[in-house]
Amino acid sequence: MTPIEQFFAHYERGANTFDPELICAEFTEVFLGADPNGVVCLRNDQAFRDAIPLRQAFFRDIGFRSAKVLDIAETPLDARYTLAKVHWRMVFAPQGAPREFEFYISYVLFDPGSGPKVVFYISHEDEQQVMRDGGLIPPLEAKDGA
Repeated sequence: MTPIEQFFAHYERGANTFDPELICAEFTEVFLGADPNGVVCLRNDQAFRDAIPLRQAFFRDIGFRSAKVLDIAETPLDARYTLAKVHWRMVFAPQGAPREFEFYISYVLFDPGSGPKVVFYISHEDEQQVMRDGGLIPPLEAKDGA
């Protein structure tokens, strides 16, 4: 197993357990996140840690069962940076009926010598929209005049 595969095995555990210590250990002090709607700059701080149980509650409410890494395509960029395109499957079972959703996320990982950490990720799909389209979460309400 490569160091990147080991990293994502650890990352997958965090995605399933919502353990703040495990998740926070996977990111650099400051990191970027992006999806089709734009880019955000985030701090790996107490606010980030506090958001993890909120995500867990949201996912529990929509029937989250599991997240699984299906494939990892690694591209070393240099001695310290790697681009990893990861194919994920998430399973939800609202009202007991299992439903699968697949996503691709590309990660730029930095390894300062102590193991890789996420410095940037791009969710190639709008995950919230995929969940809306799949009926897991309600559609956005139209604004007045729209």
